[in-house]
Amino acid sequence: MNDGYKSHPRLFHLMNAMRLLRNGHYGIFFSELKTRLRSESYSFGLKRDLHQKFKSPKAKIELDIRELKKDDVPLLLENSVENPINPRIIASQQAHVNANIPTCYVAVTEDDDPCYMQWLFTNDQNDIIEEHFEGVFPRLKEDEALLEGAYGRLSYRGLRVMPEAMSRIAEKAASKGVRWVITFVDVTNIPSIKGCKRAGFEPYILRKEKIVLFKRRITFHEISDSLMEEYHQTMTSSRKPKKASLVES
Repeated sequence: MNDGYKSHPRLFHLMNAMRLLRNGHYGIFFSELKTRLRSESYSFGLKRDLHQKFKSPKAKIELDIRELKKDDVPLLLENSVENPINPRIIASQQAHVNANIPTCYVAVTEDDDPCYMQWLFTNDQNDIIEEHFEGVFPRLKEDEALLEGAYGRLSYRGLRVMPEAMSRIAEKAASKGVRWVITFVDVTNIPSIKGCKRAGFEPYILRKEKIVLFKRRITFHEISDSLMEEYHQTMTSSRKPKKASLVES
């Protein structure tokens, strides 16, 4: 559904903020405002080597992968009263869709019902990545690709869709001469990190994001031995990474 790239990230942020207020999500709005005033967070950069043989894990349902269609969006970003999703997440995904940035892939069922979405970027899209995501990702080398904007439809949660879909979407980059596919996940998002591991991804770098008075500063660091040890322990337990280990790194 890509008919040209149009990105105005600051406008999207403003529109999303106004949408939250208009829909009465005051708590989420002020939480987001607080984050923009002063916050600090860490994310794992994870990568997968497409030159290494890897068997994609299987979901509990049959899946196929294709590009996003316009009619998929309302189904993927559904939000019900019975099972509400954080509207900030919905707004973020909708902003990616509205920006018309290529290329978004979806995992669909045998009946072509979309259940998972994620964008795949390659080296020739570095300027798009930098503009739309405001510099939070390193520039891609010729043999690198980036996965971003993973989102699973609520009604298909618990069916292990993410690992298979993510793995197969990553493999789409192989035909473009890509060896390394990278993605970034907040260190506290244990379910997503475990999903990435099942899809063949392992940590290789740590990203620190610091925001003060709406100004963002991004730095990249080597992962300390203590944090890697914490990562391996977390992969076999439900414990979250300790903040102290992040500060040390």
